[in-house]
Amino acid sequence: MGQPAVKAGDQVQGVCAGHQIPSPVGAPMPAPPLPFAAPLTLNLATSVLIGGTPAAVVGTKGYNMPPHVGLHPSDPKLVPLTQEAAIAVGSASVLFESKGAAYTGCTATACLSPAPMVAGTTPSVLIGS
Repeated sequence: MGQPAVKAGDQVQGVCAGHQIPSPVGAPMPAPPLPFAAPLTLNLATSVLIGGTPAAVVGTKGYNMPPHVGLHPSDPKLVPLTQEAAIAVGSASVLFESKGAAYTGCTATACLSPAPMVAGTTPSVLIGS
């Protein structure tokens, strides 16, 4: 059975571990795990609409909102626009615009974490893996 389709505005969610924050003396130190939530807004399949909204496919991206703040200048994700999520693996059998369709639970990348959860909000449209 398939999983709910992912579309514009659905989120890649997870927890980022491995960020650096300033210590009391200014040197970098490990940050606690930080929440990550990126609504998908870029590189969508605009010719395929799900509930009137463009579908997400492999390569669809979004930015962490709200961005992580207070990071040490040496942290590679200091700039908010580097705190992005991207759909890495979608359906092998359902293609939109020649790219694998995204579905709930498909593989994504986010910030410093390799595989957060993608949560689709359209249970009436199911996509097979």
